[in-house]
Amino acid sequence: SYGWTGPTLRACGVNYDLRKVEPYYGYETYDFDVVVGSKGDTYDRIFVRLYEIRESAKIIRQALKRLRPGPIMTDNKKVATPPKEQTYGNIEGLMNHFKIIMHGVRPGVGEIYDATESANGELGFHIISDGGKNPYRVKCRAPSVMNYAAFQQLIEGGMIADAIACLGSLNVVAGELDR
Repeated sequence: SYGWTGPTLRACGVNYDLRKVEPYYGYETYDFDVVVGSKGDTYDRIFVRLYEIRESAKIIRQALKRLRPGPIMTDNKKVATPPKEQTYGNIEGLMNHFKIIMHGVRPGVGEIYDATESANGELGFHIISDGGKNPYRVKCRAPSVMNYAAFQQLIEGGMIADAIACLGSLNVVAGELDR
């Protein structure tokens, strides 16, 4: 009922991770477990976060084994700035660099919501475009907003010392709270 996602939700016993439920960026090809708690208390939130470090390390080890030598940047001239040699070496490269930096990428008309599993839960963006240089509207769904909204109810009736551990277990990122 709080709108929790990520480790805070999984600490409550809910087996939900966007990387498994709606895989993106090839996560479906990696072998990792979703760490789930049972009680949803401070201990479980910390437990889930600590064990997720192990699972992240498993993913990183698998990704490193797949990494091949060669360029890692796209060569799509519509979105990538040209290499410095081209930017400073010929007028076409300089003009392409200028165009990307000054005008950016124009999204098509429409709207989209997409999310990833961040360290604190679902980090999603709802973008509406009218085809102009800038989006018409952008809404960010930051997990810390949902986590922090429940903080008062989580600590009610408890000790002040416990409030500090509880807040730490929510891993609130203050920058996400700025609406």
